[in-house]
Amino acid sequence: QVPFLLSGVMQGMPSALRLYGHPALLSVAAAINGDDFVPFNDAIFVKQPGLGGSVSWHQDGVTHWDNPDWDSGIHGFNFQVQLYRSTPANGLWVVPGTCHDGKIDIRAKVEANGGSERLPDAVPLYCEAGDVTIVNRQMLHGSFANTSADTRISVTFGFHRRSSVLG
Repeated sequence: QVPFLLSGVMQGMPSALRLYGHPALLSVAAAINGDDFVPFNDAIFVKQPGLGGSVSWHQDGVTHWDNPDWDSGIHGFNFQVQLYRSTPANGLWVVPGTCHDGKIDIRAKVEANGGSERLPDAVPLYCEAGDVTIVNRQMLHGSFANTSADTRISVTFGFHRRSSVLG
C-alpha cells in the first residue's frame, strides 16, 4: 500500500494551516473571487517514484454545471504548493482554456484522440520546489502514474466565491 492522498491536513498540521492562510496567497484569492470568498479542500498529493498512481482526466466541481448564473469561475480554483520539483513525468497536466467550455464529455475527447489519454492540447505544469500553481477547478486536468525517479508532493487547497456556496 502506498500513501497517495492525505485529506484534512489542516486539522493535524499547523504548518498546512499557516500555508492556507498565507497573506500573499489570500490576496490572490481575493483578487480572483473578490473579498467575500471561502476556503475549501485541503489535501496533500503524494507521488512516490515509480509508485505514485494516476489521476484520470477530470473537472472538479459537481454542483453548478446547470446553474443559470454559470461562468468559468463558479467552481473556484486550487492552489498547489510543490514541495518537490514537478515534471511532465510526475506532475499535473492541464488542458488550457477548458474552464470556459462547461462540462466536457471526457470520454468522447479521449475517443476522438484515438483512445489515447495523452491529449494533444494538454500541457504539464513544470515547477520547482516551493512554486505555487493555480488551476481553475473547471479546467480539464489530471496526472499520469509517476514512472520517474522523482518524488512529487503537493499541498493542495482551494477557494470559492461565497456566492457559489450559499444555498
